[in-house]
Amino acid sequence: MNTLVTDQVASLIAGIEPAGLAALRVGTFAVIVFLLAGVFIFRRRHQLFDGDPNVENDVPAVRHNRVEEVVFVWSGLMLVLLSILFQVWSA
Repeated sequence: MNTLVTDQVASLIAGIEPAGLAALRVGTFAVIVFLLAGVFIFRRRHQLFDGDPNVENDVPAVRHNRVEEVVFVWSGLMLVLLSILFQVWSA
């Protein structure tokens, strides 16, 4: 490879690196925050999803469906965030 091309590629990579580091920091922070939110919801699941005597037709099947909704959305978003983070780290 030509030295002129090598110098241009090196300067291009040096210019991209600071932007990449910011993306890594933001992505990692987002994954950690979202993971902690999931842990928070899991620890308070009884308070959030257990029966409420003031609610009409609050049967266990309905409560289970509410938990499944939250788990499906959380796990889907977590998979998306982890795949984006993996793509950024491996690039």
